[in-house]
Amino acid sequence: MGKRVLPNVPWITADGFLDTKKIPLEGNFRAALDPNRDRAQDSLRFLQSATSSGRTEASIFLMGLLVSLRPDDWDMRSAVVDALRYTHTERCAVLLFSEIRRVKSTNTTRRYINTILDVLRLFPEDLTRDEFEALAGDTSFSYKLRQKFRLLADPECGLYL
Repeated sequence: MGKRVLPNVPWITADGFLDTKKIPLEGNFRAALDPNRDRAQDSLRFLQSATSSGRTEASIFLMGLLVSLRPDDWDMRSAVVDALRYTHTERCAVLLFSEIRRVKSTNTTRRYINTILDVLRLFPEDLTRDEFEALAGDTSFSYKLRQKFRLLADPECGLYL
């Protein structure tokens, strides 16, 4: 029997797989704002997949979402930052470094800061090295955090947080 192609569903390939480059994102944008955290988290995972496929509109949405979240919503902020792990742009790096500077490191925020650092360590060195070096010299951060920044500024360190 021949392959069946669904009409008006261009994001399903002839082999029956999803083509994330063609799936409409509007529904996921709305779902990411859903008060139901499970639904929002599922949407963020899909948007992360879309960013890994080069969907710049997903990256732009995620950066805007991060800026618009409540400043102390650490779980959602962490999920959005994690969804940005494939958005290796200068604007995304600037946003993530501004988050490091905005958030005071405490027991409550440590996981969020570590998520940011985990994502930034995946970025190209030319987008992060100078910033990590500057942060390493900033005495407003703890000694331990400055040490992390120093290690991340060194491309040979291979640090995994």
